Amino acid sequence: MKCQAEILLLKNKLRLMKGTLRHAWQPLLGFLIVGVALAYQLIFVVAKAGRGTAVSSQGILYVLLAVVTINLFRVFLNQTPVFRMEAASVMLTYNTKQFYKVLCRKQGLSVLLSIFIAGVLSFILSGFLFDAAFGKLFGLLALYGCNCSFLSWIFYHLQSKAKWLSLPIFAVCSVLLILHSFLSIALLAASLCALWLYAQRVLRLNLPKYFERLQFLEMSATALSHNDYVKMRQMAEENRPSYVSAPMLHHWKPTKRTALWMKSLLEILRMQKRILILLALLLFVGWLVWQTDLLAFAPLLENPAITKGIAGFSVATAFGTLHQLLIQQVKAVSDKRLLGLSLPFTTEQIILSYGVNAAAINLLLTLAVGFLYSAFSLRLLLLWGIEGIAYFAVYGSECTAVCKRILLPDDLGKYLYRSTVYQPNTLNQTVIAYRNDNAKINCGFDKSE
Repeated sequence: MKCQAEILLLKNKLRLMKGTLRHAWQPLLGFLIVGVALAYQLIFVVAKAGRGTAVSSQGILYVLLAVVTINLFRVFLNQTPVFRMEAASVMLTYNTKQFYKVLCRKQGLSVLLSIFIAGVLSFILSGFLFDAAFGKLFGLLALYGCNCSFLSWIFYHLQSKAKWLSLPIFAVCSVLLILHSFLSIALLAASLCALWLYAQRVLRLNLPKYFERLQFLEMSATALSHNDYVKMRQMAEENRPSYVSAPMLHHWKPTKRTALWMKSLLEILRMQKRILILLALLLFVGWLVWQTDLLAFAPLLENPAITKGIAGFSVATAFGTLHQLLIQQVKAVSDKRLLGLSLPFTTEQIILSYGVNAAAINLLLTLAVGFLYSAFSLRLLLLWGIEGIAYFAVYGSECTAVCKRILLPDDLGKYLYRSTVYQPNTLNQTVIAYRNDNAKINCGFDKSE
């Protein structure tokens, strides 16, 4: 019976894999080609490795730092459990020998995968030779990968404060990897034994969290295999957080002078992280094409003029996208007046509050571009000034266009706001008082009314 169940689970995985490859083979093939090309450039061009030629000590240090960075994300930032089972198996076999048998099997497969990756990476770094250098690197990378796997498993199931005890252990293991000595191998082996014993004997699994995550992963895999975009969107909406985890406006204790500026700052902080990551990737791609030779294998990229054009296009696209995002924020505030909202701020105050933050962000982006392209000069200040003028000009045009479509001017809107807050007068009484205080009224209704 157990053997039959294992066969059925394997068939289901193969069906899901077949459906995924049928519907998403183009992007997967593209990622594979780009990954192989980049790996070739990094290994044989940048690191200058080859048959019998090992990577330099500095190159090995960079590789070890990259391994530490990847495992940092794997341990502390990854929301997926490192040892994955089927959700139905967890629900039906928990607290039985079959559950722990399957879990041990998954742990063993993860260890074998870490050993395989460590072997391939060590074989390349040692110059495609099986020598003492290969054995040393292989032992270090394999033990470090296994330590990080169990650390990720422990961090996933521990509660709030206790889970951060994994941080000093990860730091010690990372330092031992960077030192890459034979003593480091012995200490990493001892650490792996301690973590394995803790995971097997002491650790209490957070079963509800584990089961819910496995269910979500299986539903995602099924939707991707069937190319069901409706289901994907439904799952994205259901798993969207119901509350805002970012800072709130009332936490900063705003005043009337700083409320609008703080609101604009909060909107910037609450931007979608995916958009910011894409902008950073655009700048990185431009730098990669112009300042390095990693993509020199591609056609036409050996021409410096073309690479400069691609870099300039990437920078301009990043600036333009950020510009449109900031313009959309101030436009959303101005458009609220069309819905009947009486804002206690003039057009100039709106432009100034949003423009200051935009200028600051533009300055940071300009400095980042100068750092990436090693182009610190007075021309960067000129670029920042031009971008600032463009921001304020577009802000002013957007707000002015909105204000022209509004019945009430800014000063009358502020007057109505003060009157309704401090004096419960009617609209007619407020307008009469406003006429008495102002000799000339520039509004769109008839004075006789």
